[in-house]
Amino acid sequence: MTSSINRKRTPPPTPKRLRPSIRLDAVHPIDFLKYDFTFACEQCSHFAPNNDPQKESGGGLCTIGYSTEPHRREANLKSYELSGRMAFCRFLEVD
Repeated sequence: MTSSINRKRTPPPTPKRLRPSIRLDAVHPIDFLKYDFTFACEQCSHFAPNNDPQKESGGGLCTIGYSTEPHRREANLKSYELSGRMAFCRFLEVD
């Protein structure tokens, strides 16, 4: 007869992310009210708006190829109201 050995089974390792997650920066409420921040895709020179009447959100693409959803004005203000943090694009350019 063979004796059974109790072995702890460890879960498989978590796979690495294919894309890094978006870093949210903390913004102090006094600074948010005092300064006029440029934080949204709509304010960037790399943003190409899509004026398609079929889409409710208005659409729009980043000419560099980044996703515009987390950096749009509405999404950023909602994130700030919930957590006090905003997603600033590192490639934001204003003309």
